[in-house]
Amino acid sequence: MELWGITLDFFDKKTCALLPDLCLQWDIKYDELGDNKELLEYWEKHINNILEQTKDIVYVNNNEGRSLIYSANNEAIEIISKEFKDLKLQKVMYEDIISCETCVEHNYLA
Repeated sequence: MELWGITLDFFDKKTCALLPDLCLQWDIKYDELGDNKELLEYWEKHINNILEQTKDIVYVNNNEGRSLIYSANNEAIEIISKEFKDLKLQKVMYEDIISCETCVEHNYLA
């Protein structure tokens, strides 16, 4: 099954190129990206906003340094797109996510 959404990689320093304003105070020489308070707050704020509007999502928090939110539901995809308007939606196959079933927090297919 094809899902659309956002992945944020907290181990990949290139993530700051996607959201440079959130990395202004972060020191690349000394800190892990997962310690970037602004980036974490950005992610959590938008995730909470999405969860208030829909549960038709697959949400994985910190799977190997990555957090992701995806859906196959058109309304939920639109909500994700509006919340994360600074990021481009990506496609992922559901089978790639279920390899970490214990990481899935919200799964509308269950």
